[in-house]
Amino acid sequence: MSQDKPTYDLSIISANYNNGRYLSTFIRSIIDSPVWPAELILVNDGSTDQSIEILAGFKDVTFLYVIDLKQNIGLSAALNLALEAATGKYIMRADPDDIFLPQRIPLQIAYLEAHPDIDILGSNVEYFSDLDGRILNTSHFPLDHDAIVDRYRRGEHGLQHPTVCIKGDVYRQFRYTPGLAPTEDYDLFSRMALAGYRFANLRQPLYRMRVHTGSSTSNITFHQISQTFDYRDLLWGTHTSRLQRWRYFKHIQHYRKFQLATDYPARILHLLLATAFYPSKLINRLNLW
Repeated sequence: MSQDKPTYDLSIISANYNNGRYLSTFIRSIIDSPVWPAELILVNDGSTDQSIEILAGFKDVTFLYVIDLKQNIGLSAALNLALEAATGKYIMRADPDDIFLPQRIPLQIAYLEAHPDIDILGSNVEYFSDLDGRILNTSHFPLDHDAIVDRYRRGEHGLQHPTVCIKGDVYRQFRYTPGLAPTEDYDLFSRMALAGYRFANLRQPLYRMRVHTGSSTSNITFHQISQTFDYRDLLWGTHTSRLQRWRYFKHIQHYRKFQLATDYPARILHLLLATAFYPSKLINRLNLW
């Protein structure tokens, strides 16, 4: 692959476990960006599918660096390996079953360059169906620092993890806590907020997030949701009752069923149930429109 596009001082880090069927689309979405990263560090975390053979087909992609693990060590540990290898001024997260929209890299880098007070920058996302590729809905994350941090203080997410672009000297001060998936990002960003680093989100969707039955959100358990609130209470000095945890778990369950449902009545039913279990989510969205 000839070096025919501008290259930014940017590392993209990603961890792959058995996402071989999506890898080509993921990597090509980065190749198709109007600018390239200095490095895409992809940890193949002991995959048992054809991932490593598919990655070998991209050996001419000069910015792709593959760390091939023979045994699975888990998402947090795999991301830590990628983070330790990253050398860029900025470090961007991504998941290998998703897609970069063309302007993600230039817009996020331009914003961080123009706003040196911001350390961690996310964006909104388009959720799309793995079955037919249609856009299911678009996220509405808060844009400013105080509103984002308030989400974490409440035990919610203020950023969509794979959309973040972070100053490298900030990101490298932290590590993901092993064993917390899929709540590793809540823990990480809460610690960054408590350390005084500043957040923002771009309003426009710059990332396309695949919705499928094999994703971590589709298979989330009450224990995993409860674990998030354990860390909320530990880090923020709050107390979350079992009822509050259960209501948020049911909200997440029905919201994902809303996204996965293929017929209109089922989508409406699950959206109504998701709202009933956690009305503040609807209020947040209305406030952001």
